[in-house]
Amino acid sequence: MKQVLIINITRMGDLIQMIPLVGRLDEEWPGVAIDLVVDKEFAHVATLLPGIRQVLAYDFQGLMDDSRVCARDVVSLHQDISHWAKPLLQVGYDRVVNLTFNRRSAFLVKYLGCADERGMTTASDGSFLVKNSWMKYFLDYQVFRGLNRFNIVDLYSLGGSGPGSFSPIKLSVRNETLVWAETFLQNSGTPNTWVAVQVGASDPIKAWRPEYFGQLMAHLSHDRNIGFVLIGTKKEEPAVKEAIQAYRQAGGQGALCDAVGKTSVPELFALLHKCQLMVTNDTGPMHMAVGVDTPVLNVSVGHVDFWETGPFGSGHWVVQPDIVCGPCGFDKVCPHHACKDQIIPYEIANLSLHILGKGGFPTFASNIRVYEAGITEDQLGTFVLRAGHAPALQSWYGVYWQHYWYEMFTGQISQRALPLHSPPDLAENQMLWEQIAPELDAMCEQAELVLRMCSQHRVPVQQLKEVQHQLKCKTLAMKELTRSSLAYGPLAVASIRETCNLEGDTLLGMAEECVMAYQIWQTRARQVFGQLVQYSSEPSRRNLYAGAIG
Repeated sequence: MKQVLIINITRMGDLIQMIPLVGRLDEEWPGVAIDLVVDKEFAHVATLLPGIRQVLAYDFQGLMDDSRVCARDVVSLHQDISHWAKPLLQVGYDRVVNLTFNRRSAFLVKYLGCADERGMTTASDGSFLVKNSWMKYFLDYQVFRGLNRFNIVDLYSLGGSGPGSFSPIKLSVRNETLVWAETFLQNSGTPNTWVAVQVGASDPIKAWRPEYFGQLMAHLSHDRNIGFVLIGTKKEEPAVKEAIQAYRQAGGQGALCDAVGKTSVPELFALLHKCQLMVTNDTGPMHMAVGVDTPVLNVSVGHVDFWETGPFGSGHWVVQPDIVCGPCGFDKVCPHHACKDQIIPYEIANLSLHILGKGGFPTFASNIRVYEAGITEDQLGTFVLRAGHAPALQSWYGVYWQHYWYEMFTGQISQRALPLHSPPDLAENQMLWEQIAPELDAMCEQAELVLRMCSQHRVPVQQLKEVQHQLKCKTLAMKELTRSSLAYGPLAVASIRETCNLEGDTLLGMAEECVMAYQIWQTRARQVFGQLVQYSSEPSRRNLYAGAIG
């Protein structure tokens, strides 16, 4: 029997989004035993996940807090982790999958000493490494975030296992909690339809305005027997009260069931299961609703990008403002929050009615995009534009890079249809290639020179430093040259990581890895250029990616 350890010590939503990975691992290795390492704060959630043999909880947040305030030295803190993890050494895991990208998880992966490590770990000198192409992509795509078309759910599954059949987020609801939910709802009324609403979010920047939620609810309730289940944590009560006030001011008529801060996680599963729709910001409960087969309408604002964390699988919807600055960066402090004001409550109410089967697909006068979630031919989650306009360049290259990385990392031909036209910036890319090609040649030659120096019996240290500095300067210049290019920029970001992500523990070994990284960069860049040129000249594009697998 194969045994896998998954390390996931971040948030509740991340735990739920890794459920398809568990299914994919069981498809890869039928009967696999999967253990899960979590922060003790979320141990109660982890025990509810299907397919987990054992939940292993540790106070990782406390460890981080102690290290931040220097309550204890780092060595003693890591010794505590080692003592806690020592029994795991006896298990003999066949694979360790680290879904958390921080020092604590990397240390734990290295300590376990598994031959098949995926995600962040450490080299023998203590420097950090990322293993597995999909896990590297997980870190790198933020640089060209607008081009990413992989949901984190799929990145977990592809990186932790590999390609396979579609595996949904699936949560079980206990009978006793269903009975509880039925009673809890009846105490608030007996409408024909319950709609769950989460007004708040873990970060206010990714939450639609509370008064808009209230107006949306009021519009839905007019002349319809619809009630609303308000969910969230205690910290979100002020926002919920603001939404309720707006609901009443707008003449809301439906029943209100206040469940904010009043449910356990299993009870929340049951409440969401009893609802016919959930309207929400990007939250952990949104993924719970997906897991209990309740349709979701996700209002995607602030720094949220639904391509990354939107509701996974068919039957769900996303509304995104059409605004130049959105989604904003995680490190941005927004002075206006204008994205929230572009989403009109009554239009979202009309879309909600359509999802509930109570109306046709509405028209939208506001500057928004409406997407319907689905599943691609490659068994990946996706979103299809149903209203509004997406940027042409981002749309074209989003499809292109999803094809490219899927085929490059899996070795399989993508079954998805390619765009029917060449990229809008093809001429610019052809001109840019004339600058890029000789620079790539020069970097490969420079890396090979470094290798020859490292191979000498007596390494010319000073000369080696000078050549390495020249190579570094050329690499940074290439990064700047391709920074704004949607055709070559993403490849440069991935390749530069490879030049630094070195596993060797000798100077010669690292030099060999570095040469290989630059050569792969050069080969892939030539492939991309050749594919784009072929795309513009060939009437049939089915074999566009032939030779690109590697």
